Amino acid sequence: MSYNLKKIAISTIIPLIIILTLLSLGILIPILTMVIFGAILAYYIRFISRKIKPYVKNNTLSVFLGIIVFTIPIVLLLYFTLTQFVLIAESSFGSLQQAATGNSTMNMTVINQAVNNLNLPSNLTQSIITAVQSGIKEFISFVASSVVAMISSIPSFAAQMLILIFSVFYFARDGDKVIQFITDVIPVKDNDFYHELFDSAEDVLKSIIVGNAIPAVILGVLSGILYYFLGYPYALLLAIISGIAMFIPIIGPWIVYGAIGIISILLGNTTQGILVIIFGWIIETTTDFYIRPKIAVQYSEIHPLVFLLGFIYGAVTMGIPGLFIGPLILGITYAAYKIYRKEKIKTKKS
Repeated sequence: MSYNLKKIAISTIIPLIIILTLLSLGILIPILTMVIFGAILAYYIRFISRKIKPYVKNNTLSVFLGIIVFTIPIVLLLYFTLTQFVLIAESSFGSLQQAATGNSTMNMTVINQAVNNLNLPSNLTQSIITAVQSGIKEFISFVASSVVAMISSIPSFAAQMLILIFSVFYFARDGDKVIQFITDVIPVKDNDFYHELFDSAEDVLKSIIVGNAIPAVILGVLSGILYYFLGYPYALLLAIISGIAMFIPIIGPWIVYGAIGIISILLGNTTQGILVIIFGWIIETTTDFYIRPKIAVQYSEIHPLVFLLGFIYGAVTMGIPGLFIGPLILGITYAAYKIYRKEKIKTKKS
């Protein structure tokens, strides 16, 4: 009787673990993206902390210093670019707003002249001018409402950032324990499979940072050359902004190319505006659809299409963290099928 009870008790362990896991995921779903993102960032910070640890000895301190080293360049770069961008945006939006309300010395004169130069019928010309003026007003209203929405989302954003910071720290400090825990849970007969899978995951993580950072630098350099030869002021600043914008889901560098091109056209520099849009499209397309997957796949045997889909649709579904999580999930899935297929073929041959 006791044997049967023991057998029944053992048979309930796996279902209980599954139920508890599902319940835990239900609780963690709202923050799961940030937790996974934190684990990915922790992988890179652990690399830095290992280089620091021989000098400070203490593991927690080395992780803390690793986080600082990792974030300082990003914070400084963002601070420099955003402050300069705000100054330029205030000047540009201020002029456009005054022009839209008719309270500026510009008073739509340049735009009117540009439209009149098209030699269209007078009624069509007036319609275009009215549409442009209305569009400027709506754009300014959209920007204002977006700022209000952004301010209202600060508490939620702060909570997400707090979760991200704690996830990064604890995964970076206790990463070895997490890996050991997973290794202990894995059945012995599946060790080889998971060992290969972990190696593939590490390759994917290396590919992700290379596939994001290097393309952004290349795009920034090419964009800077484009802005310089087209005669734009602040070419270096615009190049940095273009590189950073590559991390923005869906829109990417188009938030820079499009804004600069449209403003140039509205100010009468039609050729300059059209050229920056055309060559910007060429640079962005080449970087995103050729250079990014080509570089990323150098560090992994994952097919370039898997990385491309992961980068694009990961960002669509999860925002900026999706740039890292998307390729990781698809890359590991691809690797799992590939390893399983290899084992099946080996079994059939034997």
